Amino acid sequence: MGEPAAKAILLVEDNPADIYLVQRAVQDCGSDIRLSVVPDGTEALAFLRKDAPFAHVPSPALILLDLHLPTMPGHQVLTELRRLPAYQATPVVILSGAAREVEEPRCLHLGATAYREKSPNFHIYFASLKAIVHTWLKSEHSH
Repeated sequence: MGEPAAKAILLVEDNPADIYLVQRAVQDCGSDIRLSVVPDGTEALAFLRKDAPFAHVPSPALILLDLHLPTMPGHQVLTELRRLPAYQATPVVILSGAAREVEEPRCLHLGATAYREKSPNFHIYFASLKAIVHTWLKSEHSH
């Protein structure tokens, strides 16, 4: 009720199928959520720094980050974005197809808020995406 009209999510992902799934999951979570998508790490950092052409984009309340990206790996994006004062406390959820036992500790060490494996099962992955949005965006008013 007293929440901002638009909640912003930044998705850093280069796979069109994964982008589509996230778009559908976010739509299911509410029409007041604004999803921005950038395909690689270089653009993600430009977006977060509000470099041109991203000067007027909303600052995301949640960042969804793939690890396997063109131009710059997700680990490096995570390290760099945590150096930006505006994003030191922003939730960053890693979405990856990599084995959880290898990548989760590394990502959490680098500053990720959570790690989610991309399930090959569509229904499990879709439900997981919706749960991420509900967990990290809907609880904003309790901060």
